[in-house]
Amino acid sequence: MKYSVQKPSEIPNLLTSKPVMSHATALALIAAFAFPLYLLALGVGNARDMMELFNLVPIREAFRDGHWLLPTLGGLPRMKKPPLPVWIPAGFGALFHSDSLWILRLPSAILGVLTCWATYAIGNLMSRDRLLGLFSAIALASMVVFVRQSRLASYDIYCTAFTTIGFWGLLHAIEKPGRWIAWAILGGVALGLAVLSKGPVNPMYALLPMGVWILIYHRNQGRAWLSVLIALAASIAVFAPWLFAVAARYHAEYGGNAWHIWAQQFTRYMAAPGKSYTQSDWYYLGMLAWVFPWTVALIAGLTVPFLPTNSDPSPDDMEKRGRWLFWIVLVVGLLLLTIPHQKKQRYALQQFPFAALLIGVVWQEFVRLKRDITIEKPAALMLAAQGILFIGTGLGFIVVAVMTAFSHRPPVWHDGHWTLMQALSLLKPALNTLTLPGWCLLGVILAVAGVIIWRWEFNRKFVAAFVVFAATSWLLMLSVNWAYFMGKGYQVSRYRAPTGQMMAMVKPNPIYTLTGDEIWLGVLYYANQILPLKSPVSLQRAHFSPRKPIYILTRDEGKFAQAVHAIATSQHRRIHIVYRINDGHHMQTLFKLLPPSVSHRLLPAH
Repeated sequence: MKYSVQKPSEIPNLLTSKPVMSHATALALIAAFAFPLYLLALGVGNARDMMELFNLVPIREAFRDGHWLLPTLGGLPRMKKPPLPVWIPAGFGALFHSDSLWILRLPSAILGVLTCWATYAIGNLMSRDRLLGLFSAIALASMVVFVRQSRLASYDIYCTAFTTIGFWGLLHAIEKPGRWIAWAILGGVALGLAVLSKGPVNPMYALLPMGVWILIYHRNQGRAWLSVLIALAASIAVFAPWLFAVAARYHAEYGGNAWHIWAQQFTRYMAAPGKSYTQSDWYYLGMLAWVFPWTVALIAGLTVPFLPTNSDPSPDDMEKRGRWLFWIVLVVGLLLLTIPHQKKQRYALQQFPFAALLIGVVWQEFVRLKRDITIEKPAALMLAAQGILFIGTGLGFIVVAVMTAFSHRPPVWHDGHWTLMQALSLLKPALNTLTLPGWCLLGVILAVAGVIIWRWEFNRKFVAAFVVFAATSWLLMLSVNWAYFMGKGYQVSRYRAPTGQMMAMVKPNPIYTLTGDEIWLGVLYYANQILPLKSPVSLQRAHFSPRKPIYILTRDEGKFAQAVHAIATSQHRRIHIVYRINDGHHMQTLFKLLPPSVSHRLLPAH
């Protein structure tokens, strides 16, 4: 195979030429690339993700009920998770006087962009070439799992954003002598915010590998270890005040402070939790799928530190250290994530910026490739695979869209044995959103883009090929997001309709729940009138209006049913069952305790 020679004018001379673009231009370009992916249809549909609901309920209770110091879940203090991912979106809700999904998810989108900016900054710090930072940030912004997490009001994007910013500050203090104390403090403050986002464990998946890198390259540098100590002190100064503020008040309830609770959680994760979680020791291989469509470049990036380079100019010592840093943080961090048995995609989110940096290194190497060097077979295979990826994806979209169009099964989840047509039925809402011609057009665009990428790569127009690859990734993620979030079949929560019916029955009366019977998240979120858990004794002694009914939502079994009967007896009321709802774990029953004046009549069940 013959390869054309790249013209000298197409290769930036990094030693003599001006930077490719200013930092302000690069940051604006990254934001313009990322925000549409994160903001499109951000508030459309229902909240369905379980971990997002674990945060949305405390956010609503903080915004609505004023539970700010220690967030609550169903009215009970929730010390298992730190408060920052509740404080920020609840603060947005208070600022805009709304707790809509769009408002509560907006901070996550902003933090997703901040993570991309911090990745750009790390790439610039460790390279003479601003293209490394730009390539890396663009790749990170369009990775399929990162896009998803930047659209959810959950804990992980908060922790990842502050961990990446903290990593940048600490790395700057170690690598650059100017104002290193200020940079160490900045890094420590950001890492303290990461601890306030998800506890101390997740940031360690990036910081412990960084410690290995420091031992290799900076073990004799006093400034490096002083920077670590300063950052540690700054991080403690950020998260310790909250710990002290809640420790005295809630110590007796939990039998320990927040650190104790977090340690118990991590210990529990190390025990096998059941088949519903990923238990494979090969968990880290999932990273290759989670970074789609940048999978091929990541595979190549994992080999870059071990291979000789043919770049012009060759990487200097700092760039070589940086490449090993990215590799160590990604690989060692993922290996550490195999220790706990309970693990999911989002647990590795703090590793994504470093995967993106390795991807950026691969593209940087091709841009710098010497003019007189023949592309070797492994590199040629990698370049071909990047084009084939989009060609195959495009053709696959066309085939699946046509097959889905002929599927007539209703789009419902099926827990048993799956057939092909049942699986395709779940794509019906997405097909209806973009229509069959729209999906086929998208497939054609992806296939054509794959051909263009292939052609330009082998003509050594690598910057142009990257632009097409990034634009195609952007179009792919934007289209899938549009179809996914606008397709109503994906957005219907099984809790919303029944809880809406239930709340319409009792409006404007509150609904009481009993201690020990936790109502599931979806019901709590969609039923705004449910009050915090109450003990049966407190309800027996409470003073209720004799003219209004009392509504209690709990299980119609065992001690809970007995408690409802005890409350009815103490209040001289009769019990009527008006509604039942499956909360995902139990059949919850809505009891109506009739006012004494009408208790002699039996009302019809709804």
